[in-house]
Amino acid sequence: MLRGRPFGGVITLVKNSLLRHTVAIHREERFVIVKVYNYLVVNVYLPCSGSSDRILLCDEILAEIWAWRARHADCECVVAGDLNSDLDGSDAVALRFARFMNDCSLVRCDDLFPMQKVCTYINMPLGQQSRID
Repeated sequence: MLRGRPFGGVITLVKNSLLRHTVAIHREERFVIVKVYNYLVVNVYLPCSGSSDRILLCDEILAEIWAWRARHADCECVVAGDLNSDLDGSDAVALRFARFMNDCSLVRCDDLFPMQKVCTYINMPLGQQSRID
């Protein structure tokens, strides 16, 4: 029996009515890519701060996603998941992800609606909050 908070892995759920228009393109431990109509949907889980070889893992994951994106350049692309990084910050993962978004011509949805930016993690007793998911 598992105890505590599990880490790693991703899953993508698809509405039953979309199943016949959906193709599983690729799956790994840290990302899954499905094609729904002409949309490439990438669900990714990047390593947490403090993970060994975090930067190397992030580089490998983003390079693989970029390669799949290039193979399906005719599709619109949506990337979502748990990035485990403050994308407004300047740490190495945030900078790499910003470069990835630029290379793929992606736009952050939270930047499209800046008045609706809210923290996704809040720990009131510790006085901590962030927007990392």
